[in-house]
Amino acid sequence: MGLFKKKHKVEQIDIPLEQPEEDVKEEVKKQEDEINLPASIEEVITLIDKEFSRLAKGYDNLLYNYYMCKFFSIAVLKDEEDYIDMASLEKQMASIRELYEDIDARVKNLKEEKDYADNYLKQLYQDIKHGYEIYLGLSSRVNETRRNKYNSIKISSLAAIINKTGEELEKMDKRFMLFLNSFKSLEEASDYIYVNSGELITNLVNSLVRCSQTANKKEYQNLFNIYYFLKSDVILCLSLSEWVELYNKIRHCVNVLRGVDVANYIDFQNYLDEFEIRYLLLMINEEKKNMLLGGKNEKNS
Repeated sequence: MGLFKKKHKVEQIDIPLEQPEEDVKEEVKKQEDEINLPASIEEVITLIDKEFSRLAKGYDNLLYNYYMCKFFSIAVLKDEEDYIDMASLEKQMASIRELYEDIDARVKNLKEEKDYADNYLKQLYQDIKHGYEIYLGLSSRVNETRRNKYNSIKISSLAAIINKTGEELEKMDKRFMLFLNSFKSLEEASDYIYVNSGELITNLVNSLVRCSQTANKKEYQNLFNIYYFLKSDVILCLSLSEWVELYNKIRHCVNVLRGVDVANYIDFQNYLDEFEIRYLLLMINEEKKNMLLGGKNEKNS
């Protein structure tokens, strides 16, 4: 959540096909032979841009659903079969990420190239179409996994990842795993967060208040102060419900200030990134406890 908001050969994802392999190869060759692109280079590039935009939109949505599953797999997965399925899904996501990044780089280079070979444009167009087919198959698998195993995750638990782009979630995942892997367990990490987040929360709130006070509109300057967010300027330990309340207030403030040119933005964003990691981890731990209790623990306490 922001305050404002070459290699040519890529490993293919192994998605089961109902047709025999030879039939599939023959069908793909036939489709390639039948591709007729416009004669004008400008029209071909426009077509490529259109197809890539469709792929990019789908890929970003795929990343959101995948990372929702990946983050909360810590709470949801129960047996060896679950973990094998998740490992297989991670492998397929790594493959489509490599494919997408390769296509993305080639599309961006189109505007920089001086000469366009027909075969190059045709191959790029085919790769985009192929990438979209892979996306559809993998998206179906991720969505099915989400429905079957993650359907009971509460919206409040997803707050820290909702409205983020796929790129933002990838960066968040790296920070999240780095933090979590410094502890022996999810429970140990949660205990640490409850006891050792006072300084971070104080810095985050103070930075956000400074941002609001430098806003161009006076109503923003007076709307938010430290006591809007916290009961006291000395933070020792917050309950889970207080974490949720604080997160919602911070998100509301960020939305109000969206588009405002504020000072201290970099400081605030760094604090917010760390705060969101801790908030997400607490919510995953709460979901895990709730799963163990059979869904009876509905209170954020």
